[in-house]
Amino acid sequence: MKDYDVKITDTADDCLLEIGEYIALDNPVRAITFIEEIVATLKKTLSLFPYAGSLYNGLESNSTIRTFVHGNYTSYYRVSESIQTVEVLYIFNGKREITVFLQGLN
Repeated sequence: MKDYDVKITDTADDCLLEIGEYIALDNPVRAITFIEEIVATLKKTLSLFPYAGSLYNGLESNSTIRTFVHGNYTSYYRVSESIQTVEVLYIFNGKREITVFLQGLN
């Protein structure tokens, strides 16, 4: 079984930057380690188990967007079997309303 390549999109990278900036308001050191922890967990888990996350049910029924939770944060991703890649699209606080960001994704 070949490992999947986990790609953090520019948009997801921007999300991580926002998360890091928010955490840094209280604890700059933890901001860095937490972002590293999220990325490491995503890459380690999804490279071996790309379907570990749940299908996101906030879109149309044929959506291929999946979610993976790490602490209070949810990553939204999709799997491409043809090139064995996991594309992380967004990472948000779990309480954030995100439907508008995911419209049109499939």
